[in-house]
Amino acid sequence: MKRIIQFIIFFLIVAYSGFASFEWRAEKEKIDTIREYVISLSDHPVLEIAETGSMLESLLELNTSDEVLKERIRQCSVNARTLVYSSLILYKATGDGKYRLLSTAMANLENFFISANNRADPKIVLRENLDIIKSIGRELEKKRITDLTREEIERIFELSAGLEY
Repeated sequence: MKRIIQFIIFFLIVAYSGFASFEWRAEKEKIDTIREYVISLSDHPVLEIAETGSMLESLLELNTSDEVLKERIRQCSVNARTLVYSSLILYKATGDGKYRLLSTAMANLENFFISANNRADPKIVLRENLDIIKSIGRELEKKRITDLTREEIERIFELSAGLEY
């Protein structure tokens, strides 16, 4: 009788381990799938922000109307916001702190664009910060969000913290 009880307990432990391993693997696959979607989702905003400095410089040189300029600034803030959330999801999925820092940097950039867009004349603040925006773009140039190193993200964060608005 004692042997039967031990066998049943052993069998239950083995069954539970198998079930737990299966569940863990299924959850890991879900997280990996979400991670891949987030990386793909962030490709376009990374490209857009990488080119933002050049685009804004051209618009300022052409003395574009405030209406057109503000529309482009709104799109820049949307791209930055997308990267805020993409970075946070990657941080939660991977536990890598570089994504949390990137999220903060993109929040700084988003806040800058929102502030610039709310000004009567956004051209002044854009001209004052154009070099910083272009430097952020150079750090992001030809990269996916997962290609960024911790050092590059730290530079992006430092640059974004230097935006004056």
